[in-house]
Amino acid sequence: MSFCVFCGGALTDAMHCNSCGAVNVGGTWHESAYTPSGGAGGGWQPDPAGRHEGRYFVGGQPTDLVRDGGVEGLDPMGKQQLDSVGAEPVSAAKPHTRQRWIVVAAVAAVLAVTGAGIGAYAYLTRDRTTADDRYLVALKQTGYSAEFNSDANAVAHGKQVCRTLEEGGPQQGMPADEVAVQFFCPKFVDGFHVLETATITGSFTLNDEDPNPYLPAIEVDGSSCVGAGGFADVHPGTPVTVKNGKGEILTTTYLEDGQGGRFRCTFSFSFEVTEGQDRYVVAVGKRGELSYSFADLRVGGVALTLG
Repeated sequence: MSFCVFCGGALTDAMHCNSCGAVNVGGTWHESAYTPSGGAGGGWQPDPAGRHEGRYFVGGQPTDLVRDGGVEGLDPMGKQQLDSVGAEPVSAAKPHTRQRWIVVAAVAAVLAVTGAGIGAYAYLTRDRTTADDRYLVALKQTGYSAEFNSDANAVAHGKQVCRTLEEGGPQQGMPADEVAVQFFCPKFVDGFHVLETATITGSFTLNDEDPNPYLPAIEVDGSSCVGAGGFADVHPGTPVTVKNGKGEILTTTYLEDGQGGRFRCTFSFSFEVTEGQDRYVVAVGKRGELSYSFADLRVGGVALTLG
């Protein structure tokens, strides 16, 4: 075993002394002016002075020993510069830390480029349609667009529905109105009630229990019949009107062909109404009126009798 000529410590490396920092250059030992602080941070490191490619460190402290392109030499002046500025010891972990930061920076750069690409793609492919456009598409898909004269009329109606709701109007409407709410004022969707539309069937019957052979109330032609005499206004085509409580006409239909005989003649009719009115007033020609609720109409229809 060899021993250091300066401190007498056992040499485990033929090129430097781990105890005092002495270095062997070209077979000649040189004493280091630095006191080693331990075994960590030894070996070749990048030269902190920037004068050479590498500088040899012992115990985290730089020595005189330097190298360039694999050729070793001594640089006392560089060591003095480092000593004068109070160069910090270099730990063995620093090269790895630097490499780690390089990797982190590279990954961050890749992520930044990827993120920028995704952002650009999202911008270029963003949805440029307006609420009006999406509303009109939904109307067409649900088949409700036929209820409007034009797209402009449909949009105007849809926005009016929302204005009515904003002003405290009843949260109800037709199926097309529900579509408008979904696109123009979605905050009302949860409580919005779609009004039901029902087809109501009805009948109007003329009775003549004791027909006058000279002035009959019912004229018969085979299996068909019509009103006569005082009932001459009751016949196929007689209008049947349905109004609300305000007297506004909701719909109009007509009596169909009469079926029966000289004692009884029945005319059928049907119409569609939508819930939401306070009442539904049904009249056949000028033969008076009867009032119904929507539930009454939906369950029992209309059955009117005259005579």
